[in-house]
Amino acid sequence: MEFQEVIALRQSCRSFADRPVTEEQLARVLEAANAAPVGMGHYDDVALTVVQDATLLAKLEEHAFAQQEWMGPHPLYGAGTVVCISHQADNEAMGWANVSCVAENMLLAATDEGLGSIYLMAVPMAARSSAELCEALHVPNGFLPFAMVGIGTPSAPQEGRALTTDRIACTRVR
Repeated sequence: MEFQEVIALRQSCRSFADRPVTEEQLARVLEAANAAPVGMGHYDDVALTVVQDATLLAKLEEHAFAQQEWMGPHPLYGAGTVVCISHQADNEAMGWANVSCVAENMLLAATDEGLGSIYLMAVPMAARSSAELCEALHVPNGFLPFAMVGIGTPSAPQEGRALTTDRIACTRVR
């Protein structure tokens, strides 16, 4: 797929079909994560956990919903594969920057693989309050979950959109 086509197709998927992500698709998404820019090249400040265990996914949803009911009872939207992105806790600003770059690469790679994807922030933020969930997510000591990326086959085909430069205000200084 051409890069501009990937950009045009990339969108948040909020309904996934009950079809597993293949190992090849997952490998490409994880390769993209590992190709993301990370501040000062400190890749050891970032950790990934691939979650495909239905019981753990249900626990994450239950915990998040209990803390923030506005999300609804299924804040993972049926994604059968969720990648938790954790970062060293001692540098929150760098954590957000690094995790966002890693997540965006994964989202774009998932689109290129024909998968739906969604950037999840409220679920990992809720998981931070549970030592049990952090342990189940294999979050290393001194790290915190910052974001998750849900991936899977979308329930309905993703439709591209026209690319434009008028959605975000832009001022040029010359």
